[in-house]
Amino acid sequence: MVIEDQTAVRELMCETIAANERCEVVGSSSDSQEGLAMALTLRPDVLVVDILMPGLSGIDVLRRLSGGRDGMRVLVFSAKQEPHIVRSLVQIGIHGFVNKASPLSEFRQAVDALAQGRTWFTVGFDRTVREALASPSQSPDGLLDLLTPREREIAVLITRSHSSKEVASRLNISIKTAENHRANLMRKLGVRDVAGLVRYIIRQGLVDPDAG
Repeated sequence: MVIEDQTAVRELMCETIAANERCEVVGSSSDSQEGLAMALTLRPDVLVVDILMPGLSGIDVLRRLSGGRDGMRVLVFSAKQEPHIVRSLVQIGIHGFVNKASPLSEFRQAVDALAQGRTWFTVGFDRTVREALASPSQSPDGLLDLLTPREREIAVLITRSHSSKEVASRLNISIKTAENHRANLMRKLGVRDVAGLVRYIIRQGLVDPDAG
C-alpha cells in the first residue's frame, strides 16, 4: 500500500510495485488521514509512505499506526533525510528508506527486499543515523518529539496559514481548544509568536515551504 500526496509520484510508485511479481498494490491514497484509516483496515504486508504531506506527516501516520502494524513492514520514500527526521524514523522502527533523489531502480530493489522480509536503506542512511543518535538529548530538534500528534497536526495547519477558527473547523474541535493546543505547543517549542512557530516547523521539515 502507498501513501503519497503527489499524484504522478504515487502512480509511478504503484506501477513499479505492481511490476514486481511478488507484489500486489492493495491500495493507495493521496491523503495521509485517509491513508492511515486505509492501512488499519487493509493491513498491508508492506506500507510505503512519504514524510512531507498536507495534514498528518508520514511520521505522524506511523506513530498513530504504532501497535496496529504488527507484521506490517514500512518503507519510507522521501526527500527528507535530516538527522532529526531520521532519529524519529529509527525510534518508530522502519524497515527501509529510499531517498527520492535515488534512481528508480533503488526503489524497485527496496520494495523487493521488504517483500521478502529483508531491509533496505539508501546509501548514507547509516551515517545519518549515527549523526542523529550522537547527542539526541542535547539537540533542540528533539523538542518536536515533545508534541502530541494533535499538537503536531495543529502546528502544520498554522504553518499553512490556517486561523484558529479554520483549525477548529478542520479538526472538529472548538476554537478555544484549538487556541489551547496552539499555546501548549508554542510553550513546548519555546517560541513566542506565530512567526517563530512557522520558522521552527519549516526548519524541522514538517512543512515544505515551496508547496502550495
